[in-house]
Amino acid sequence: MMDFALLLLQSESSGTGIFRFFAAFLLIATVFTGALGFTYWISKDE
Repeated sequence: MMDFALLLLQSESSGTGIFRFFAAFLLIATVFTGALGFTYWISKDE
């Protein structure tokens, strides 16, 4: 499995694809976490 990952990282096009995947994943995770945090903040009782 590690050999396959190293091969993917060594080829430029796949490396760019992996980078784009993680960038998109982090962006979606940030938006999702922000939405959950906003929902929690707006619905908490004080």
